[in-house]
Amino acid sequence: MKRRIFIGHTLTVLAALVALLLVNSFVARRVGERYRDQLAASMDTRSAQAQVILDNWQPSSDTWPQLDEALHELEYGLYVTLAGHQIYTSLDPFQMDQARRAAAELDWPEEMAISIQTDGIPMVGLKSGPYTILALSKPEGFDFWGQHRPQSEATMQALIASGIAGIAVIVLLSLIFTNRQAKQLLRPINALTEAARRIERGDYSQPVDYQGQDEFTEVCAAFDHMQRHLLAEREKNADYERARTDLVAGISHDLRTPLTSVKGYLKGLQDGVANTPERRAQYLDIAYRKACSMETLLQRLFYFSKMETGEIPLSLSRVDLGEFVRQFVQESQEELSAKGAMLSLRGAPAPHPVRLDPEQMRRVLTNLTDNALRYAGAEPLELTLTVWRERDAERLRFADNGRGVPEEQLPHLFEQFWRGDQARGSRNGEGSGLGLYIVKHIIEAHGGTVSARNDHGLTFEIALPAEEE
Repeated sequence: MKRRIFIGHTLTVLAALVALLLVNSFVARRVGERYRDQLAASMDTRSAQAQVILDNWQPSSDTWPQLDEALHELEYGLYVTLAGHQIYTSLDPFQMDQARRAAAELDWPEEMAISIQTDGIPMVGLKSGPYTILALSKPEGFDFWGQHRPQSEATMQALIASGIAGIAVIVLLSLIFTNRQAKQLLRPINALTEAARRIERGDYSQPVDYQGQDEFTEVCAAFDHMQRHLLAEREKNADYERARTDLVAGISHDLRTPLTSVKGYLKGLQDGVANTPERRAQYLDIAYRKACSMETLLQRLFYFSKMETGEIPLSLSRVDLGEFVRQFVQESQEELSAKGAMLSLRGAPAPHPVRLDPEQMRRVLTNLTDNALRYAGAEPLELTLTVWRERDAERLRFADNGRGVPEEQLPHLFEQFWRGDQARGSRNGEGSGLGLYIVKHIIEAHGGTVSARNDHGLTFEIALPAEEE
């Protein structure tokens, strides 16, 4: 845009100057041609006749009126000086200035008239004794601004007039160019203003209507990018809002089922339905396990709330990933066996040093285990953990022998609040849609990655930066 404005103004000024130069040259040439044409016409016949009259005239103090009358018939005026002092004239003020300068500055011949031209005015003159006699023509067409003027003065005034006209043309061209530039400048601004008003009304669908190739192109492109980002964020927020609404409904459902069971078994104890020690112990055990399920769900929601607000700092320490997974398998084996699942570890003997937060990594393995228990659908359930080194990363594979998930759902497993079609039909209660999202958040906070695929069941692969020895 700067270059366009600079080039436009420069071209406007140059065009105006060139036009002014051409017009002035034309005016000066026309004025000169007019004077030369009239001078030639005057000098062709009348100057020769005036020369004859002056050559044959016998000067005396009382004959100047008769000489003036004879020259007047040829449209000449008379100017006479005696010893440099004017003694007779019939010239107008314009001719008088020319005659004085000619009489004082030129060397006129004795007793022989000659014709000359000065400032476009033909004149005939000679010296006769002490007298200097000059005859000046008054050709037609020498009037400028109401009076006779010399060629130089007429040319100057004509140039001034054409200069004023040129200035007017320059101003006109500048106004036209400025108006055009203003429209070009306002076009992207108006487009951005209209786009801002559309966004204010909540319409993010239309791009900025500007196709120029200047600095505003990048501005409009950035505005379109912002608009697309706002639209994506709005759609994401709408999805999150729907997911939160579904989550509230899900939480209500998830809590209502165990809570109803707890209330029912406690009511049975209160009403004496469990009338034997064994039956009372059974009722209390069921109520306790249902309460633990509610506590697990509430803890997960509480953890998610803290995670969203960034209130979960990592306490990293150097840990052998293989040894850490071995301990998790040993601690979880008995509980999983009671639920009909088997947990095994493969490929861990070599050192696998990483920096991790043990508490958070244990939460990752727990969430993966709970996800398998709920959704794998295998009888019996076999969980296999494999640890190995690959280049500069320590890798952990968590695999089950279940039914996996549909391929089209794999990209959504780690999304916030997302639950597949099988979520409400899983074992051991319903899921909250947060377990795998928390897994992804924790792994990425450690600088690692996590992915999922189907391989004779659902397989998760975690990669963590290796800690060098």
